[in-house]
Amino acid sequence: MIPTQGTEVEVDNIYTILPPPGTIIGEATEAEMDKAAELEIKHMAFVRLQDMNIQFDGTSYKELLKDFQEFEAETTAFWRDIARRLAVPYEWPIRIDHANGPIYLGEHDIYVEEEEETED
Repeated sequence: MIPTQGTEVEVDNIYTILPPPGTIIGEATEAEMDKAAELEIKHMAFVRLQDMNIQFDGTSYKELLKDFQEFEAETTAFWRDIARRLAVPYEWPIRIDHANGPIYLGEHDIYVEEEEETED
């Protein structure tokens, strides 16, 4: 059972109730918009660092790994709190427009085939 907008819906597969990309599912607070922007900046910095193909020694690697792990823990905690507040599955690709505040479904290619009912 997943509580959604004050009601409970029985769900066998969380993707069967996944709205299409771009669907606004909530509104972010100022603090959430700031945190989403901060996490996006960290993510892009890590992506650019990875794209540089820099060779690291063991100590630098361990420090960078620790930074990555901290970033992942911080990101996971943030998005879990958002998903919990909105009562949507954590696995949904939710995003925040950190300039204007809407929380919406990001791009996804998740298609769930509905089972055809057969009459006996």
